[in-house]
Amino acid sequence: MSELVRRRSLPRWLTLALQIGVSLALLAALIAIVDWTQLREAAAALSLGAMFVVALCCLSAQASLVLRWRALLDMLGVRESWMRSWHSVFAGLFLSNFLPGTLGSDGLRVVLLTKACGRASTAIGAVAYERLMQLALYVLLAALAALMPMPWLQPWLRALIVAAGAIGIALLILILYWLGRRSADSDVAHGGLLQTAWRLFATILIETGRMQTRMRRHRRAALGFWVASLVNVALIFAIWQLILSDIGDSVGLPTIVLACAAAAITSSIPISLGGIGIFEATIVALLGLAGVPAAHSFLLALIVRAVFLASSFLGLPSASLLWRERSPQARPSS
Repeated sequence: MSELVRRRSLPRWLTLALQIGVSLALLAALIAIVDWTQLREAAAALSLGAMFVVALCCLSAQASLVLRWRALLDMLGVRESWMRSWHSVFAGLFLSNFLPGTLGSDGLRVVLLTKACGRASTAIGAVAYERLMQLALYVLLAALAALMPMPWLQPWLRALIVAAGAIGIALLILILYWLGRRSADSDVAHGGLLQTAWRLFATILIETGRMQTRMRRHRRAALGFWVASLVNVALIFAIWQLILSDIGDSVGLPTIVLACAAAAITSSIPISLGGIGIFEATIVALLGLAGVPAAHSFLLALIVRAVFLASSFLGLPSASLLWRERSPQARPSS
């Protein structure tokens, strides 16, 4: 048994080590290419008023996730108070900065949804669907931005971005539609750990696909879901615009949308630790093509990461509250 545990834990540690290695390598490369004198001058040019507006936009962007969370609950037929929704979202944002990847945020929401709707598969499917829709929105925005006039964007790269975005969105819609029409029942014999695990995994996939059906049935909630998502990304774009303008770089909204969407997409790929390194590298690479100095792009990435990290500390009281609210029956009885 101990050898089996060692076999299972080795890949996890190896994966974590590789993610840390990728993050450190990318950060080291950025540190090597950035002109630090230019970065200090750009940081000195930042105005206190602009940074205050950036902080307000960041808080508003995080608060819009509360609206999206409540829309998701409405589609599942779950009701809770606004304060409870605030605690759920901001506690997850706080935890996600201290646990690998998005485990903190998603793990907490799965636990809360499971308690509310009574099925772990439905909860996991709903959270997975929200993540997929967030990724799909960024893919769609990147493809639309690539259609806009940007002199620095080469025709072959423009065509590649648009084609990849269109194919990706179409495949996602087809897969979710197909999953939504499946049934968890199968001809596999009912018994054994492997069969049970496969049925659970299949059920989660099917529940993810059925979220589309729930959206069609709850149109008002679906509208709220997408409005909150669009408000969230619009505020993030505004943050980028404010910072770049304050530094003295004018690249245009299409470039900001493309670079921001690309950074969000690449940082969601689990090849680095929480997107550290790959997020900054994507920003420096794309804005560099648009003529923004590497020092300015790196400063933008640092400010964006810092302001969202700082705003997540608002979730510390919420995380403490939810921790204290653990049900007594979850504790071992004497």
